[in-house]
Amino acid sequence: MIETIHIEKISQHRLSLALHAFFHGDVCSRMMSEDPDKIGVPKSQSEEYKKWVDEELDMIAEARESYNTREIQKKDSECDRLLSFILSMVRTMRLSPKPEEVESAEKLYIIMRVGKRIQAEGVTRKPARIESLLIDLKKPECTEHISRLRLEEGIELLEKSYKELRTLVAERTNERAEKKRPSATQIRPKTDKAYYEILRLLEVAYIQGQAPVDRESIENLVRYLNEHTNNVRMVHRQSQAQRKSRSNQKKESEEVSD
Repeated sequence: MIETIHIEKISQHRLSLALHAFFHGDVCSRMMSEDPDKIGVPKSQSEEYKKWVDEELDMIAEARESYNTREIQKKDSECDRLLSFILSMVRTMRLSPKPEEVESAEKLYIIMRVGKRIQAEGVTRKPARIESLLIDLKKPECTEHISRLRLEEGIELLEKSYKELRTLVAERTNERAEKKRPSATQIRPKTDKAYYEILRLLEVAYIQGQAPVDRESIENLVRYLNEHTNNVRMVHRQSQAQRKSRSNQKKESEEVSD
């Protein structure tokens, strides 16, 4: 009977940038400490894997240290705060004792409802979504309603902030292009491909079991890989559950406000 070994798999594409890099960073460190002959994985394959893992880790480190990235985060939060302010004002004025203010609030609320989803967008898509919202709010039929609810300043500040965010995002894109560093969408598939090739080689080496391959060494390595994979999967699921819980709480709050 052919002996096989089970290696846990995980949906790499579902992991966040940070969790994906963490997963592979730890695996790579372990792989580089193994004897290539005993586990049946050529050193060249482990080095290929390490090359892409290092690219991911460097990219994340640069993003965290970058002044531009910090400014993007600040401006992104500013846009979210202004969107929340404008939408909150519109919601509140729907309860105004003045009929004309209620009418204006109802008209604008139909347009502003989309703003509740904009805040969930990433920084690359958010400026375009805000621009689309502002185009609607600047239509002649909205002018009177905006003035009546005294939203001119809030909308002007939102326009200013979104333009600054758009500029910062463009500058970061240019900065990465100048450094000739590939994006996460380019790096991650290559990291995953190198990783799965290592898993394939481990499985083949274990089945064949020919010296100098040592099955016990492979078993110890796979035991670590499976435990690490399960831990990362658990962290991912907890993160998804927390995100879903926050989303549901926000949705319930919005429904109460509606």
